[in-house]
Amino acid sequence: MRRAVLTGSAFGTIAAVLMMLRLQIDEGVWLDSRVVPVALVGLFEGGSAGFIAAVVAVAYRIWLGGVGTVASVLTLLATAGAAALACAWARRDRDVGPRHALALSLAVYALLLAGFTLLGARGLEIIGRAWLHLLGVTVIGIGVVARLFHDVVAEARFAEEHARFRAIIDEASDAIRIVDPDTFRILDVNRRDCELSGYPRSALIGRDVRDFWPEEPELRALRETSIAEARAHGFARAFGNPYRRASGDVIRVDSTRRIVDHDGRRYEIVIYRESVERENAEAAQRQAEDLRAITLVASAAAHEINNPLTVIVGSLELFSRRVAIDAQERRWLDRAAGAAQRIRDIVGRMTRITRIERTPPRPGLPPMLDIHKSSDVH
Repeated sequence: MRRAVLTGSAFGTIAAVLMMLRLQIDEGVWLDSRVVPVALVGLFEGGSAGFIAAVVAVAYRIWLGGVGTVASVLTLLATAGAAALACAWARRDRDVGPRHALALSLAVYALLLAGFTLLGARGLEIIGRAWLHLLGVTVIGIGVVARLFHDVVAEARFAEEHARFRAIIDEASDAIRIVDPDTFRILDVNRRDCELSGYPRSALIGRDVRDFWPEEPELRALRETSIAEARAHGFARAFGNPYRRASGDVIRVDSTRRIVDHDGRRYEIVIYRESVERENAEAAQRQAEDLRAITLVASAAAHEINNPLTVIVGSLELFSRRVAIDAQERRWLDRAAGAAQRIRDIVGRMTRITRIERTPPRPGLPPMLDIHKSSDVH
């Protein structure tokens, strides 16, 4: 509403100024183009702005007074109404076009003629002497100027959309790069691309994307394969492709490429990020799956071991009651009972594994699960 008040007041003031700058086209016949600003602001800004402009112009016309005040007031208000209808029509068509401006100019021309008829014989005389001038004022003033306004509004809208587009892609967490698929030249990048590449935006625009490929032939072949797939199918996804930064370091990136057509021109949209995030997530998932498998196996093994172990421990206790304390057999039984208790402790740790810790590799032995470090038993 604030915009409507500001623009309506501004165009209403212009209409008042045009009344001051009226022109004499014939003896005793003076004309001005007061309706043009009212019609234009109503067409482009809507009915509210148009009626505000009309009210400002009407207030000045009433202040002037004289013959024709009522006719002039009615014409200005009717012009605002016609502009509001034309604006609603244009918005349904999504934009103001030549047909909307032409229809409005003809409607305003008809309203001007109707307004002069309210003056009686004097008005009809003016129409007879100035109808062509009135037609020129409305058609040129509204139709042609509306076209200029349209270009200005379209340019402002384009600038606004470009600023919004720039703000959106700059806030993206992934690097975004727009490339000419025919020349391999970079057309635009976002902030994350600058951070990841190590180059400022000014140094990236216009560069050949192949400048960021590694020198090694086998690594460059990976990039060529991904680009060839995008050219052939319009879309390609690659994981772990090498990418050379400004520092010379080569990192791995995951990328998505898509070829799009816009206004008869092709663009390649490349979205990429460092592979380390995905690799860490995949490693964590693999570790979780390994841990789950180990705990399942350990629980099953513990259950199977506990049953015969209980029999062994019980048998050793019964047998030890029949052997003298100082007998050699008693020492053997104690050693067997100690080993059974050790087995029981190991089984207990197997049921409490919460992480995966491996033993260091030894000659002739592969790395193994360290049950003591992997369990939460201390």
